[in-house]
Amino acid sequence: MPDAAASPAPRRGVLYIAQGAAHVDVARRSAVSVKRHNPQLGTAIYCGASDDTAGFDIAEVQPEGMKRPKIELLSRSPFEQTLYLDNDTLVRSDLSSLFDLLDRFDLCGAHVALWHRPRHQKTWKTPLPDAFPEINCGVLLYRRNEATDRFFADWGRAFAEAGFNVDQVTFRETLWHSDLRFYVLPPQFNKRVFEGSEVIYSDAPKPRILHLPLLRPQKNPIKAWFANRLR
Repeated sequence: MPDAAASPAPRRGVLYIAQGAAHVDVARRSAVSVKRHNPQLGTAIYCGASDDTAGFDIAEVQPEGMKRPKIELLSRSPFEQTLYLDNDTLVRSDLSSLFDLLDRFDLCGAHVALWHRPRHQKTWKTPLPDAFPEINCGVLLYRRNEATDRFFADWGRAFAEAGFNVDQVTFRETLWHSDLRFYVLPPQFNKRVFEGSEVIYSDAPKPRILHLPLLRPQKNPIKAWFANRLR
C-alpha cells in the first residue's frame, strides 16, 4: 500500500471505504473519474490489507471490529476538507465550487431522491416532518473540525443503538438534533434518478456526480458492459 506518511496529504480530497477486490475496483474507477476532472484533489481509501490500492494517493487498512466502517472512518479522513463517495459513483465535472461551500458550512449532502417512499420515512426516536427528508449518505462533503467530529461520533452511537441496517434513518435524526452548519446540495451532485425525458432533451443542469446501482460490482455481463462504458 502507498505510505500515507510519505508526503503531506492535500488539503482537499475524496475518500472511499471498500473491502474486497470487486468493491475496490469500482472505487478505483470512481477515483479515476475524480482525477480526470480534478487533478488537484487527493484520493484516499480505507480497505483490506491484501487489497490492491493502485490508483489511490493514500491507502489505509480498515481496523477490525467496526460495526459500520463508513460512519466510524469519516472522521479519520487524511484531508482537511473531504468529499466522501460511495464506490458506485462517477465524477463528471470540476468540483472546486463544491469544496468552496466548506468555507461556510461544516457538512453538506443531498436529499434522498425518492424520499417520499415508506422505506425512507422510518422513525427511530424522534418523529420528524416529511419536509425534513433523509439525506443520501453516499455523497457527503465535510470539513474536519470539532462540530463534524462530534456529529460523526453521535451518529455512530445512534446507528449502533438503533439497529437499522441502513444508516440514513439515524443520520436524519442526528442531524435534526445537531447544531452544525449543514447545507443541502443540488441533486446534480448526487444524481440517482433519471427521467425518461432527460434521455431525449432536458434544460436541467448536467449531472456532476453520478451515483447509480449500475456502477456497483456486477455479476451480470451485460450490466457490467454498460457500467464500464459510463464515463
